[in-house]
Amino acid sequence: LYNYGKIRGVTDPNSPQAQEIVKYTWGKIWNSKAYNACSNMPRAGHMGILNEDQVRDIVALLLDPKSPVNQ
Repeated sequence: LYNYGKIRGVTDPNSPQAQEIVKYTWGKIWNSKAYNACSNMPRAGHMGILNEDQVRDIVALLLDPKSPVNQ
């Protein structure tokens, strides 16, 4: 997941240009099976493993340019 947002060109997660990436990232974390039925990734939100605030924090970690992930 190193440089996840940087590779996808996200300079501001709140910008209209980034909304598709934000939606995809949220959806993939919330219910990975919706994007790939054979995914090994758990359906973190859908199954109650993570709540909305926790998913929001993960999306911010992945997409914020100031996050250690994108440095």
